[in-house]
Amino acid sequence: MSTNVTETLQFNCTTCPSECLLTVEMERDANGAVTAVRSVTGNSCPRGDKFAHQELICPMRVLITTVAASGGDEALLPVRTAEAIPLELHAQAMDLIRGVVVEAPIRMGDVVLPNLLNTGIDLIASMDIDPA
Repeated sequence: MSTNVTETLQFNCTTCPSECLLTVEMERDANGAVTAVRSVTGNSCPRGDKFAHQELICPMRVLITTVAASGGDEALLPVRTAEAIPLELHAQAMDLIRGVVVEAPIRMGDVVLPNLLNTGIDLIASMDIDPA
């Protein structure tokens, strides 16, 4: 006897400006984990189907924050991951990033932390900081 529960969710796809309203039928196991995506409707392109599966199995987001800057004309440097990382790693990444201090000069796109949490994704500077 299966203990899986079928559930229907609605959420917007964010892969393009159309923001299609997706209706997704999926199954969850007794622990609440998604075991299968049964159907995706409402998407006007194939990206919506891919987005729905990704969002339910392993949501990904670009992490955007700041780090301390030393010796420059700014006290904080905006940074972001070069690509999306799993949402479940964001808290752990923030714990690591919280202790980072960069030394001026720094240029937009410079790598602040390479291979963040072994994801293969770098944390990069989002603006320039010149020496004071």
